[in-house]
Amino acid sequence: MWGDIDFSVTHAVRDQLAATLDGRPKTVDLTRVTFMDSSGLHLILMEVTPERRPVLVGTPDGVRDLLELSGAMELVDLVDELPPPDPSGGPAPGPAPIPPIAG
Repeated sequence: MWGDIDFSVTHAVRDQLAATLDGRPKTVDLTRVTFMDSSGLHLILMEVTPERRPVLVGTPDGVRDLLELSGAMELVDLVDELPPPDPSGGPAPGPAPIPPIAG
């Protein structure tokens, strides 16, 4: 994801994103997100369960504040950077990446 993730963006990509949900937790790179409102938060929390917590990479301070204020911090895992790719050429370990979404 990058740019502003607000209602206009989430409304446009919600169905596309829902089609990628396959029961595995997702990795969402937020390093280039400049703003997120509650509709963006809803996007990253779609189908979250204790077993399927999204991994948020490079979460900006504003998004961290939103997570804390909404009480959603306990529903996600935060990391500073993406895990390195698997040297054998297979997929990187951990949750499946989410497709890019631009705001």
